[in-house]
Amino acid sequence: MKKGYIKIFALTLFTLIVSLLFTGKTYAASASITVKSNRASVAVGGTFTATVTVYSSSGIGAWEYNLKYDSSKLTLVDSSAPAHVADYAGGAGKTSASYTYTFKAKAAGSASISVSSYSVVDWNENQLSVSAGSSSVKVMTQAEIEASYSKNNYLKSLSVEGAQLSPEFNKDTLEYTVELEPETKVIKVNATKEDSTASVSGTGDIEVHEGDNQINVVVTAQNGSVRTYVINAKVKELSPIEVKVGKENLNVVRQKDALTAPEFYTETTVKIGEEEVPAFTSEITKLTLVGLRDDKGNIKLYIYDQKKNTYTPYIQVLGNKIIIYQPEELAKGIKVPKNYKKYTIEIDGNKVECYKLSKNSKFALIYGMNVENGKKNWYMYNTTEKTLQLYNEEEIDILNDQINNYFMIIIALSTLSGLLALILFIVIIVKISKKKSRKKEVKLEPKKKTNSKKSIKDLDF
Repeated sequence: MKKGYIKIFALTLFTLIVSLLFTGKTYAASASITVKSNRASVAVGGTFTATVTVYSSSGIGAWEYNLKYDSSKLTLVDSSAPAHVADYAGGAGKTSASYTYTFKAKAAGSASISVSSYSVVDWNENQLSVSAGSSSVKVMTQAEIEASYSKNNYLKSLSVEGAQLSPEFNKDTLEYTVELEPETKVIKVNATKEDSTASVSGTGDIEVHEGDNQINVVVTAQNGSVRTYVINAKVKELSPIEVKVGKENLNVVRQKDALTAPEFYTETTVKIGEEEVPAFTSEITKLTLVGLRDDKGNIKLYIYDQKKNTYTPYIQVLGNKIIIYQPEELAKGIKVPKNYKKYTIEIDGNKVECYKLSKNSKFALIYGMNVENGKKNWYMYNTTEKTLQLYNEEEIDILNDQINNYFMIIIALSTLSGLLALILFIVIIVKISKKKSRKKEVKLEPKKKTNSKKSIKDLDF
């Protein structure tokens, strides 16, 4: 019995081996068909690309598949091959073939892309076992995409190389100070973001000048929200040159690169105290300008009179800034136009003395110089439209004369109207008086008739 079972088993095994050796097509190797999308998510109306790749390490001879996708959410708009692919290799040794498909998203939801009815054979027409993959793309509305963006706009760290921030960094603290050694011109600001999708600006090598410098490190989250960290970097001065302008204590700027020359001015130097400092001069205006810094680090140009050792704010207006205000000229016998009174207005953040006909007038006269030709004159400034034009005193005088003439005519007409009213009043009074006189006469006549009758009766008696 046992020998019979052994014979049956041996015969079955032999039959199986023979069938495998002599079958026309065998599954000698394996192949794969992968589907990969270049985007994991896409907005409705947006496009993306999917790539289908047929691969086998042992080589491919011919292959076939059908592209399958969710047509309710996607539209096929372009491709390098049809949806049904039946292709073959041009020679032995080819291991892969790829096809690209461009889709347009038309409805929100999850859309799958895959293949079906696939098969692959090698160059010898041996059937390969195939594993097929798929890809999924999330189609979202623009609102859904924006809602998914990260809101994290915090820094993870913030530092200045070679200096100590005060206070110590904390992601919720937005303002810091740092003191730098004299003559420091460049510092390196380092910062790391807490969220990889955020962006940071204001870091790296930052130029600084003597005195106060404000450095803004801006963090922008993926959703566009912004957080700004401020570093107030103060470069110490070796020996500051202090000057007093009005009630304000200012420091002379000694770093040339902290100043910008106005148009028509050239660089020079001027001696203040015992030190040469950068300045600007013009052959046209005959002025010398120096930079002064306030305690907040703001730098402005001032007109420096070396003989008088005085500083006057240098203010430019009129579009391309060719007009400068000259307050000191008003003290040199300049005639102020008639009927104008002194007021103070603001031009480009500067307090400026001017002259107006009334406090609420939108037009103001300022005295200035054209830096292109050096000519000085009165200018009319429109405080509402922020415009400036040359003041034409001759035209204004003509207009004032016309106004005076109109005023005289109005007075004459008013006087005439008053006289006419008085005459009319007198006429009315006279008429009223005449009417009263007539009424009295009418009342007296009946009394005379009665007296005559009585006399007749008396005669009859």
